[in-house]
Amino acid sequence: MNTKIINVAFAEDHTSVREGIIAVLNNDPEITVVIEAENGSILLNKLLTASELPDVCLIDLNMPVMNGFELLKEIRKRWPTLPCIILSAIIEENYIISLLRMGANSFLNKSCATSEIIMAIKQVHDFGHYYNDILSERIIENVVNIKQKLPVINEREIQFLKYVCTEMNYAEIAVVMNTTFKTVDGMRERLCLKLRINTRVGLALAAIRLGYVTVETEQFLH
Repeated sequence: MNTKIINVAFAEDHTSVREGIIAVLNNDPEITVVIEAENGSILLNKLLTASELPDVCLIDLNMPVMNGFELLKEIRKRWPTLPCIILSAIIEENYIISLLRMGANSFLNKSCATSEIIMAIKQVHDFGHYYNDILSERIIENVVNIKQKLPVINEREIQFLKYVCTEMNYAEIAVVMNTTFKTVDGMRERLCLKLRINTRVGLALAAIRLGYVTVETEQFLH
């Protein structure tokens, strides 16, 4: 059992929400919030001046001045391995895929129970990730098994997987691949069968885990 106190940095612009979550987190004997901020810019400045970095960052996606996307980019630029959990009321596939590509360690629905936030913090701290209904552990297990016995994925399908990790919808992917929507949809179905996955987020995770798409950390280092 982990006995180390997990130090958390938390950015959330709504004062009542922030204070409520902090009270719950601090009530857990294994967690303490050491940094709090009302937006990403303030949190970033506090991280830059902190004598010691926190163990986990909990980041609201929709904030003024500097939102969760912008903050995660800056954190990955300066501290590529600092664990980050994103909180958002927007459960949109393209947002989630973008955050995963940027190196988020987990994604939580903002309406989740505070007990799940506690669980996510502990799991991310101990294992580097936390999976839920949005980021199903079954998806990752499938990808691990696939790595052991990788199905035949042709170059066209790899190209499609790369586009899945962009903000393009399937109709737009069909255009850039110079084919029809029906062909792209058939490709999606075949890949879902091959990879034993049934969502676009799952396909994006598979593309990242299998190495077809890299986490976008390098671009922030220049």
